[in-house]
Amino acid sequence: MEQLYLAYLALLGELSNSLDQLAGLAKQKNTAIRKDDLLALDQVLNQEQAMSLALRGQEQKRAKLLRELGLEDVPLSGLSERYPPSLKNRAKQAAESLRRSYDVYRCAAEVARTTLECNLHELDKIVSGMGGAPAPKIGYSPAGAAPPPNMRTDFRA
Repeated sequence: MEQLYLAYLALLGELSNSLDQLAGLAKQKNTAIRKDDLLALDQVLNQEQAMSLALRGQEQKRAKLLRELGLEDVPLSGLSERYPPSLKNRAKQAAESLRRSYDVYRCAAEVARTTLECNLHELDKIVSGMGGAPAPKIGYSPAGAAPPPNMRTDFRA
């Protein structure tokens, strides 16, 4: 049983490393956006996509290990309390490390997203200023918008 506990701690370490890598990619993305380097941005987005697939696999392993350990409903902050006494400190350190990595990633991703949104708004203004059509608004059409002719139905038939 101790092997399962150790395997879960190792997985938390892998998750922490993955989040650190994603934070680095978010910083690279931000740099590419600021430099208007679309090729670099595309490369970073491809790397992020590959990392997200790897994270999906890690998440599946995490869910399986938690089931086997009977810790499915235990939050990360309470993990160390459910570990054997000999592994409590390691569990606490792993949980704190993962939480820190997640916070760093979240902040870096937020900065990159905000920078990208600002640049897209600026591009929108430039295109509109040059006489181009404004970007379509995202969301649902206003109430009362008619469906395309091929989607209309004659209920009287």
